[in-house]
Amino acid sequence: MNNLIKLVKKPVAITFILSIALLWPLFVAPYFTHHDDVQVIRLYEMDKCIKDLQIPCRWVPDLGGQYGYPLFNYYAPLPYYVGEIFFLLTNNLILSMKVMFVIPFIASFIFMYLLAKKFWGELGASVSALFYSYAPYHALDFYVRGAMGELWALMAFPAIFYSLFKLFEKKSIGNILFLTLSFSVLLLSHNLSTMIFIPFVAIFTIFLYLFKRDNFFVLSILASFTLAIVLSSFYFIPVIAEKDFVHVDTTTYGYFHYTEHFKGFKKLFLDRSWGWGQSVREVPGGERDGISFQIGWVHVLAWVISLFVAKRLWSSKTNKLAVATIILTTIGIMFAIFMVNPRSEPIWKAIPPLEFLQFPWRFLILITFFISFLSGSIFLLTRSKKIWLLLMVAVALFNFSYFRPEKFIYTSNQELLQGSNWNKQIMRSIFDFLPIYAKEPPATLAESNYQILTGEASIKDFNKGTNWFNFNADVKTHTILRLSQYYFPEWIIKIDGQVANIEYKNNTLGLMTLILGEGEYRIEGRLFDTPVRILSNWLSLIGFVVILILFPLQFKRIQIWIMYYLKRAG
Repeated sequence: MNNLIKLVKKPVAITFILSIALLWPLFVAPYFTHHDDVQVIRLYEMDKCIKDLQIPCRWVPDLGGQYGYPLFNYYAPLPYYVGEIFFLLTNNLILSMKVMFVIPFIASFIFMYLLAKKFWGELGASVSALFYSYAPYHALDFYVRGAMGELWALMAFPAIFYSLFKLFEKKSIGNILFLTLSFSVLLLSHNLSTMIFIPFVAIFTIFLYLFKRDNFFVLSILASFTLAIVLSSFYFIPVIAEKDFVHVDTTTYGYFHYTEHFKGFKKLFLDRSWGWGQSVREVPGGERDGISFQIGWVHVLAWVISLFVAKRLWSSKTNKLAVATIILTTIGIMFAIFMVNPRSEPIWKAIPPLEFLQFPWRFLILITFFISFLSGSIFLLTRSKKIWLLLMVAVALFNFSYFRPEKFIYTSNQELLQGSNWNKQIMRSIFDFLPIYAKEPPATLAESNYQILTGEASIKDFNKGTNWFNFNADVKTHTILRLSQYYFPEWIIKIDGQVANIEYKNNTLGLMTLILGEGEYRIEGRLFDTPVRILSNWLSLIGFVVILILFPLQFKRIQIWIMYYLKRAG
């Protein structure tokens, strides 16, 4: 009991409890509304893949209007693999979905605390971690947008910087592996966040190198990054090499073009309105944003205080690393703020890959991370518990109300996957990863597994998995059979064991079509991996084996044991 009382008195324990309090909506009702209402159906499709032994999962059978499409060949899959572990244990989709939200939220607090403690001490670290949890953008991702990938990226950011600093302090196999896994989590969770975060990792690496001029430090980071890419290859390589197989262009024009979503300084710094609507291009007299893109008043105040701290420490010429970190981080914040503003459009035009970010306000993910990190820096000048309490109360008072969904839904796992709910789930985001061979998305759901266009035939024993199907066909007259399945490279259909010609260009949906003469046939189809996918799978397997080999080598006893036997062998 005494130990429990001592723990509760610790700053980190109090701030952790305050952060956990933000999860209250998860316990009020089974489900709640958010923009990206796709987490349950995606996890359900992942479960089908795993149980069908399609590992890694690439093609999901029901999305795309029940025509199937290569969701996890392009959408970062890690949160869903983790969610699948809990689904296999609980057989509860909604609970597993909530766990997918909770894990990155809690881990974000933990990693931010560990990172900030290296710079600001225990009091400062607890404030930085609390500010990170209470950041308005965290509430936006969690309870408004339901942006699973960005939540996992928010977890990966402090983990990467913390592991970088650990490696800066001590070059060891354990720290190299920690950085590798942190990089891998980011690569496999949200490739858009990876794109905007990696340049800052490179800058921070150079910054740390200038303090020690340690070449082995840089080599260790390069080794970690390389191993992370190898480990993540099963997803990371195909998403780049095979992007021309799907309609990626649909994610960059119209509503999704970046020019529609710039935000001014007033929106970031002054506007405290909160809503669950959409991001729009605001023009005088036109529609207003129904959603908030604020940094947060208390967060901005903490940033200003950090600049005062840097000035004081600069004058006293102490703690040069902390001062340089505050300055560098502030430059990062100012750059990210500029990238949200319409004045940054020339940069967006000059760097074409940026258009895939769609929303310039995504840079709030960097602003949130950097400002939350700096918020604890005041405790380099003071150890006042009163200031700590004041900051804690202020951020909770101003931001707690943001952490709630628009509406609670009282439903069950079964109801979410039945009737009109099922139809809505499998028709959402239907054009995001539509194969390029489909000139348009389907207007309605697939009514059956196949359609006989001409001729007379009897189809029997139709079986279908996640990326395969088979059936028997008794053809009476010349028949054209169209399958309710999009074509995608390496879909192979065999008729009585012989590879058949697949026609998919003469229909607007790009559905696979077969021409059958009279007779009885056994027809089997399966989506195989392209050479790119095969190579990427093997690279990931090699990366996993390398980590398994390196992991025990971080322990001193194992090192002594190996050295002993190497000397004996020598």
